[in-house]
Amino acid sequence: NKINNDNFVETVPEEYNVPTESMVHEIPTVEGVTNILLLGVDNRDKSVASVKERSDSMIILTIDEKAKKFKLTSLQRDMMVYFPGSDNLHKLNSANAEGGPQLAMRVVNDTFRLNIDKYVIVNMLGMEQIIELVGGVTVDVSADELKALNAELAMINLTFKNTEPAAVLADTGIQKLNGRQAATYARIRQNDDDYHRMGRQREVLQAMFSSFMKADLNTKTKVLNAGLPLITTNIKDDEILKMGLDVLPMMNGTIEQLQIPIAGDFREYSGAIWMNLCDYNAMIPKMQQFIYGKAYDFDPVREIPGAPNSSIALPSSFEKKVLETAKPDESIDPALTSTDPSASTETSGSAG
Repeated sequence: NKINNDNFVETVPEEYNVPTESMVHEIPTVEGVTNILLLGVDNRDKSVASVKERSDSMIILTIDEKAKKFKLTSLQRDMMVYFPGSDNLHKLNSANAEGGPQLAMRVVNDTFRLNIDKYVIVNMLGMEQIIELVGGVTVDVSADELKALNAELAMINLTFKNTEPAAVLADTGIQKLNGRQAATYARIRQNDDDYHRMGRQREVLQAMFSSFMKADLNTKTKVLNAGLPLITTNIKDDEILKMGLDVLPMMNGTIEQLQIPIAGDFREYSGAIWMNLCDYNAMIPKMQQFIYGKAYDFDPVREIPGAPNSSIALPSSFEKKVLETAKPDESIDPALTSTDPSASTETSGSAG
């Protein structure tokens, strides 16, 4: 009853609230497999009720009761997608900002032929506190990560002057991080790229789960009492109770991981705005295999111009169109903006 699951009025903007398309093939539903969309928003606001922000972290949590394991599928935030009823391309992470978690789920479902209807949202400060509650997490910090983490920590400490600052790290290697240190570790990308950041996010989630499962009953109770109010979800109380009583005890601690996009099925485009052009039809059966253990027949989704295997060429006006539909907070890099056509490049991407 402490979870925020009844104070947020969920609405999808009218322009995107269109009927679902009729399909020949049904979206797969497998008994014992539950998918939940995890959204991490970086509004750095103590109010968890403010959820309509860019979701820079988007992960599909799969609970596989039959195999007794969890699965995490990271979704890269800069993948270009279509919103329902729109012919304009948008970055995936803008769906939550444009229409909240309901639109975010709809876009993920339309893009990957899934039927997710449950979400969990946590913001930056909430993530810090939850990690703190489980007693911190143990991760392996490289030299590059150490430099970037400490620089980001200094900025976070200055931003939240009314909170207890976190100490910078002195050494590299395997070590336990407190809440602020770990949340910062999970969001840095200046030292490498967003693909590595996605890996760090999954690493922290795995470490949080491990810390929680190893804790004694008293600690687990404290974590739940103090941690659950820090999240916002549409999962009902009875469903959460069932997960806690029936599902969690049977899990064997295994967390399998997948990163989307998959190498060979996308192209990075660094023109006036950086983005991923993806062949979703190539990735859908691979995602199904990972989540459900088998691939199913599916209705093809709309092709992304310029993506691998796309029959639609990247038009010369593509940069202008993307800039017109991009939100100001989608990190347009001025260094990449140029009137010289030779300044725009396309490179083959790697999931890293």
